[in-house]
Amino acid sequence: MKQAVAQPEVQGLIFDLDTFAVHDGPGIRMALYLKGCQLGCKWCHSPESISPQPQLIFLRDRCALCGTCAAVCAHSVHTVTESGHTLSRADCVVCAQCVEACPTGALAVKGGTATASEIIGRAVRMRPFFEHSGGGVTLTGGEVTCQVEFARAVLAGCKAEGTHTAMETNGACPWEDLAQLLPYADLVLYDLKLMDDAAHRRWTGASNRQVLENAARLGGRNVQVRVPLIPGITDTDGNLSAIFGFMREAGLKRVALLPYNASAAAKYEWLDLPFGIEGESQSQERLHSMLAMARAAGLEAELP
Repeated sequence: MKQAVAQPEVQGLIFDLDTFAVHDGPGIRMALYLKGCQLGCKWCHSPESISPQPQLIFLRDRCALCGTCAAVCAHSVHTVTESGHTLSRADCVVCAQCVEACPTGALAVKGGTATASEIIGRAVRMRPFFEHSGGGVTLTGGEVTCQVEFARAVLAGCKAEGTHTAMETNGACPWEDLAQLLPYADLVLYDLKLMDDAAHRRWTGASNRQVLENAARLGGRNVQVRVPLIPGITDTDGNLSAIFGFMREAGLKRVALLPYNASAAAKYEWLDLPFGIEGESQSQERLHSMLAMARAAGLEAELP
């Protein structure tokens, strides 16, 4: 008798796992953050999510300038003097030797492999919390459609175990990729940022054509559109009015307006990247005027 060949385990690259998330779908949720994204939004709250590869991050406020990292690095990535610590990121192979040696936790790697069965197993162990709160598992990122096979395996496995599933997507992918995941997602959190294509290209690095085409095909499903409110960019009356009108025509009835959070700037420092967004979180008065605008368009609107 021919012996069955074991199938390889489906693996993915993740950069975080939150076992007590409360803003990524109903109830208490286990939020899985996948690495890699087709877009490069200049305001991205998780810049460490964009690259599809593991990355070294550097928390300068923890650095003691001890030079231990430079001593163990075989690629001369670290230069440490009395006046500061600089990194030659082009030379970094993310071997993590410096991370292991650092005595203050100033260095870390964002991005590690996980198997679908590992994630499903953790979800099963959290089932009592999900059942008590009406929660479940949410796949976010980064962008889930950058790792379709892994995302499908996790969503399908969790759903088979009776766990509520949700996925957050920017929709900037071929419809075929998104369609592979939809049967296993009880809830789709769909990001809409800018309706003007030129503005979308400027601020995200890509056209919004595919985003809007895919969104228009989601009418009738359990979808909540999410709009990040970036001061002077996405939170203008003109852009919001266009989004709400598009949603109404596409049969998308629910929208969450996400207030701007300036704390993302610190993460750009981790990667030695500039953060070019200026502004402050919207006032309560402004937020409620945007809610009123959405509701006047016939939508079910909420703030986190």
